[in-house]
Amino acid sequence: MNGAAGMMFFVWVVIKVLVGVIMVIAYLNITGRSQVSQMTPIDLFGNFIMGGVVGGILYNDKVDFFRYVMLLFVCIVVMASLNYLTRRWALLRKASIGRPIPIIENGRFVVQAFEDHRSRLDIHDLASNLRMQGIFGFDRIQFAQIEPTGNISVIQGDKMHPTRFVVFRGKLLNAELEAGEFEEEWVRHELTLAGEGDLEQIFLAEWCYERMVIIRQDGQIIRGPLRPTRSVNAQNPLPLSRVERMAAHPWGIGASS
Repeated sequence: MNGAAGMMFFVWVVIKVLVGVIMVIAYLNITGRSQVSQMTPIDLFGNFIMGGVVGGILYNDKVDFFRYVMLLFVCIVVMASLNYLTRRWALLRKASIGRPIPIIENGRFVVQAFEDHRSRLDIHDLASNLRMQGIFGFDRIQFAQIEPTGNISVIQGDKMHPTRFVVFRGKLLNAELEAGEFEEEWVRHELTLAGEGDLEQIFLAEWCYERMVIIRQDGQIIRGPLRPTRSVNAQNPLPLSRVERMAAHPWGIGASS
């Protein structure tokens, strides 16, 4: 009898482990986060919780199998809900995931970024990460920023400059506009110049340093005319001449020097 009971105990342990693995893998496949680098802090925290649930219940006979499955299901629902909310609310996303930190803009160091993020930025770590990418000096770096994941994105020399999304699914991305110091009127004007002034017809629009690129709801890509170059980050915007400022803001917005 004891042998049979002991065998059943291990059978249930195996079943619980398999169920836990299946549910975690299903969640990762649904969210598309199959690698650690793709996970948000919410995912990592949720994984710790789920690991605690699985490990704590494996040898606990007082929690029946149904409650065990429901606990895992509740954890998955909470994680999925929080991730959904972070995608919908820019403020929650900024608080839970963070935002990129530009450290070099237009070939110049953003010194203020080092002052504002002293606990996160270290010049020695930055240099080490750049060396791992085969970059051994700052002289040819045009743009660099630390992503929320901790990785460093670098653009050297005269390569393409970074872009900034301004519209997604027919709605202005106010957080992006604020970060880039883009006025709503200016964005709407550039969208109209590009050939699509109706936000509801726009799936995605991004400012690509010197032109607006629009992806319509039907999948068509529209590239606007070349315009005066404008930095995607507010920390170190490119200086524009008075003529360029007037061309970019025909009604006088932002034309003051």
